[in-house]
Amino acid sequence: MIKIIYGEKGTGKTKQIVDNANQSAKSAKGVVVYIDKDTNRMHDLDRPIRLVDAKSYGIETQDCLLAFIKGMLATNFDIEKILIDGMAKIVGASIDEMEKIYNGIEEISEKFNVDFVITASCALEQLPPFVKKFIK
Repeated sequence: MIKIIYGEKGTGKTKQIVDNANQSAKSAKGVVVYIDKDTNRMHDLDRPIRLVDAKSYGIETQDCLLAFIKGMLATNFDIEKILIDGMAKIVGASIDEMEKIYNGIEEISEKFNVDFVITASCALEQLPPFVKKFIK
């Protein structure tokens, strides 16, 4: 399953994804991973959540992020949910240029039974079709 939290800058997407992560950690039987561009959310996330600072791992492209996620899953079969805040900023691309990564995440989600929550800084009407299909 992939859930998209969307909206223009300043609409509370980060608060929503942090709340989602903390709520998930309370009921998770496995590991919850939160990927961000830095460690600013360290004190907002509950202790059991694994915070990944993408910058310190050199994640700067779509291919890097997909490979990193696959590597995490290869070494830890207990990952249940991955939350990615500001994916466009992490990979340095506009949302319109990210079809490859959304398709890759969809494939990973289905193959490894991992749920994803991703923030997208974009109004609903401006989301590309490859992102809109995940809006419930």
